[in-house]
Amino acid sequence: MTLRKKHSPAFKFKIALEALQGRAIVDICREHHLAPSLVHKWKDILKKSGAQIFGEAQSRGEQSFQSERDKLYRHIGELSTELGFLKKVLGE
Repeated sequence: MTLRKKHSPAFKFKIALEALQGRAIVDICREHHLAPSLVHKWKDILKKSGAQIFGEAQSRGEQSFQSERDKLYRHIGELSTELGFLKKVLGE
């Protein structure tokens, strides 16, 4: 039974980048003990989805902003409700 080695995303990116920069696939495979099919696969994935990497960072930032804003609006609503209740109780 053969165990498959799991490579980190950072390692895959490094190898794919080396391949895209024009370094010989054979040399990369020998140096890192990889199959050429893996290097070609990672290289193709980087070519296809490389542009998305930059888009995701921006959308993550937008999502973070939206969730923080929603949280703050909920908190404002809670405080407003409490203030209204206290004004009624105190007769103001």
